[in-house]
Amino acid sequence: MNITEISINCRQDEFYRPSLESASDTLTLYILKSPAVFRINGEYTLKHKSSFIIINSNTSYNIYATGEVLIYDRIIFRYDKKSDMTLQHDINTNTMYPLSSSSKTDYIMNMLLNEYYKLGNHKNELLSQYTASLFMVLASEIKTDFSSESLPYYDKLLEIRRNIHSNPSEKWTVDSICKQVNLSRSYFQLLYREAFGITCINDVIESKVRLACQLLESTQKTVSAIASVCGYDSDVHFMRQFKKITGLTPSEYRKKESKGNFSERQK
Repeated sequence: MNITEISINCRQDEFYRPSLESASDTLTLYILKSPAVFRINGEYTLKHKSSFIIINSNTSYNIYATGEVLIYDRIIFRYDKKSDMTLQHDINTNTMYPLSSSSKTDYIMNMLLNEYYKLGNHKNELLSQYTASLFMVLASEIKTDFSSESLPYYDKLLEIRRNIHSNPSEKWTVDSICKQVNLSRSYFQLLYREAFGITCINDVIESKVRLACQLLESTQKTVSAIASVCGYDSDVHFMRQFKKITGLTPSEYRKKESKGNFSERQK
């Protein structure tokens, strides 16, 4: 696996939501230092405060922040099956894994960056060694149990999150949810974000937007009707939140998806 591009501490505004596609015969590693959303081949991923994900070649995806600036490191590797470290370490591509801390990889990333732009006699050998060390760290993080299950009220929080994602049409509010777990608003929000790497209200919004996307793709319901099904009293509010998450208006999204489906049928 040879490095073709490396960058550290990239910053992406929350309103910048590029549509990307990884090149053939490449793997793209993202080390996320803030909560993020990936939409890979039309499917949303989970989010974590610190995490990493390796995007497979020829993969269409979007990456954007959840309510704040997105910060990440990125390396693009030229794919070589004989030296594919994702296979060697049982790391699945297009899967987001939590990191206990991005500081675990910061030192190696800086070493890789420094060596990448040098012209020393042992450059390739050192890059290979640092790359191997990086993947060993990532693999060890996968095998290490540092989940949020030790947080107070984790089981209750998980049950609430399942209800939110199972019933996106409900008119969820933070105050009504707090009453279910009998916690103060500030403490509940702190625990929820610590457990899932996203605020409760953003989780609610994203679950509603996912439902809206499904309805736009699979039904002929009007935008107004879909807003109502998703639990919105205001069409304007719905359209504003939909565009913030997807980068498109509901009508633009439906038009884009219908073109994509037509192209697939033509193949």
